[in-house]
Amino acid sequence: MLAFASPVFKPQNDPNADPHHGVPGHVGEWLWYLLALEQPDLPARAREYLAEPKETVTDSGGDGLVIYRVPQAPGPEFIFRLWEMKKYTGGGDSVSTTVRGAWDQLAEHGARYVTSQIAWAYKHVSGDAGDFVSQLSELWLTGDPRSGAGVSVATNASAAPRQRAFTRSHERIPLLAHDGQLEGLIIAVDDFTDFATYVQELVWTAL
Repeated sequence: MLAFASPVFKPQNDPNADPHHGVPGHVGEWLWYLLALEQPDLPARAREYLAEPKETVTDSGGDGLVIYRVPQAPGPEFIFRLWEMKKYTGGGDSVSTTVRGAWDQLAEHGARYVTSQIAWAYKHVSGDAGDFVSQLSELWLTGDPRSGAGVSVATNASAAPRQRAFTRSHERIPLLAHDGQLEGLIIAVDDFTDFATYVQELVWTAL
């Protein structure tokens, strides 16, 4: 357990050290995962596979992958969403800048992120869903309607958009041009940095 938790949650002993930015990022990924896990299935799609967050936020590859089965399709049919998770805790940028950066990252590196997820998905799905996993890279590269992406930003409640977010996301990743291919999520906590620190304390104290 210590080996698993230390890279992110081990407290810094040097009081002059810079804050451990990996903690808020990791907590943000787990918030996205838990919310996705609680989301009920819809008539148009039922969750088939949900990737757990990586061990650390410094690992390369995509942050999240969800595969859905389409129940009303005439035959076995699936769709997937590749997710990129970010945090915004204040400073010179804004949530909008963070969202744009996440889409640009997916536009540039999405094919590699999808490929990195395939090996993990293979361990958890089989049969017709496993056959679909083998197609993920090609579906992404061609912008197939069965592919898609999402961006999640964990932030302070005071920084959450007042009205809309993600309205211009399609401009950042033109490869995915079909309706419904893009999704977005803002996770707002009163003070996200303090919340992440509290989670760190709970985890480390338990160990």
